[in-house]
Amino acid sequence: MTPFAGAAAQPSLHPRRRGQPRFPLHSLAYVRLESNNGGIIRDLTESGIALQAVSPLQPGEEVGLHFDLFSPRVRINTRAQVRWADPNGQAGVSFTDLPERLRKALRDWVLVQMLTAAAVSGRDSIFAPLDTQLVLGTAARPAIALPAPRLTPDIQWGFLALSARTFSIVVDTVVLLSAVLVFAISSIAVMGAVPPLPITVTLFAAAGAIFVAAYHLIFSEFLCGASPGKRLAKAAATAQERDIFEVRFR
Repeated sequence: MTPFAGAAAQPSLHPRRRGQPRFPLHSLAYVRLESNNGGIIRDLTESGIALQAVSPLQPGEEVGLHFDLFSPRVRINTRAQVRWADPNGQAGVSFTDLPERLRKALRDWVLVQMLTAAAVSGRDSIFAPLDTQLVLGTAARPAIALPAPRLTPDIQWGFLALSARTFSIVVDTVVLLSAVLVFAISSIAVMGAVPPLPITVTLFAAAGAIFVAAYHLIFSEFLCGASPGKRLAKAAATAQERDIFEVRFR
C-alpha cells in the first residue's frame, strides 16, 4: 500500500468543503455537544451543519449533537463527524447515523425556510405596483389643510389693522386732500373772499382732478417711482415684521 492510499482513507480535513449547499440560519439556534461543549448553528443541510463552538473541535473526531429547530419544530439527536475545524471554534460536521425520518424532516424544514424567505422578498420586489411603494398610500390620513400665509401682514395703525394696500391709499388720499386744501386756502386769500358755492365746488373738483393726475404722473415708474403712501406702507410692514421676529425668537 502506498502512502497515498492511507492518506486517502482519512476523512477530508479541507475546511468548508461541502457536498451540498447549506441554508444559513437567520435566528439563533443552539447546539449541545459532548464534554460540556456547545455552540451556535451557522448553517445546515440534511447531511450536516456548520457551527461556532465554545471550545475548538478536532478534525476527524466524532461528537454527539443535540439541537432544536423551530417553525416547524424539528428535534435532532444524533452522532456526527467533524470534517473541518479551526482554532477559533468554527467547524463543519456531517451526520453519521441520522435516521431517514429526521433527514426528511430537515429537508422539509429547509424547504419551508426557503419558501418563506422567497415570499418575504417577493413582497418587497421592485416590480411591485408603484402605488404600493409610496410612503403615503390611499389609506394614509388626508393632508391637513393650512391657510395660505399672508404675503404682507396687516399694519397696526392705532386701533385699526389695515392691509398695506389700504394703508398706502389712505396716506396718498390724505396727501392729496392736504394739497387741495392748501390750494383752496391760497385761492381764497388771493381773491379776498369766498366765491359762491357753485364756483367753490367747481374749483375744488377741478383742483382735485388736476392734483390727482399730477400726483399719479409724478409718482409713476417713469419719474419718481412709488408714491409716498406705498413707501410708507412698505416701511411700516418691514418694521412690524422685524418686531414680530424679535419678540418670537428673543
